[in-house]
Amino acid sequence: MSKKFATVSALQGHLKTTIMEAIQNKIAEICMRVVRDKLLETVYHKYIPQGDLAYDRTYELMDSVTVGNFQMGYKYATFEIFMDTNKINPYSTGEGEWNQHADMGYEQDVSEYIPLWVEEGTEGSLWDREGAHYMEKSHYELEGSLHQALARELRGEGWDVTLIS
Repeated sequence: MSKKFATVSALQGHLKTTIMEAIQNKIAEICMRVVRDKLLETVYHKYIPQGDLAYDRTYELMDSVTVGNFQMGYKYATFEIFMDTNKINPYSTGEGEWNQHADMGYEQDVSEYIPLWVEEGTEGSLWDREGAHYMEKSHYELEGSLHQALARELRGEGWDVTLIS
């Protein structure tokens, strides 16, 4: 890095800005890709609706993957990966058909529960299923690699980064 800074505070501010930009752009993109890949693997490719129980998938669970709530402290940076349930909508499919993301009588929107039910599974309903644990699997995949991705991004911005095990 060939930039000159008048004060240590200016250098620190530039480093914090660079870290936050890397997290909000590249690291967030990596996280969203991993969660979406786990959803494809554990949910969408594992069960394909067919026959009398077939339905058209909305892919709204996939589209609800969100990275946000970025915070930067003096010694840490945090963010959340979550399913934005505002992106999952209930649908009435017509007379004599099952509704999507809503109860049978379309009296209750259950779309906010979809990520939890898919992650942890359901019991005692018509659609009992084992949990896909896509978020848990994503966590384990990301846990060991995000610091390396951040180091790559910072190196790309000219910072001399050394990873210590």
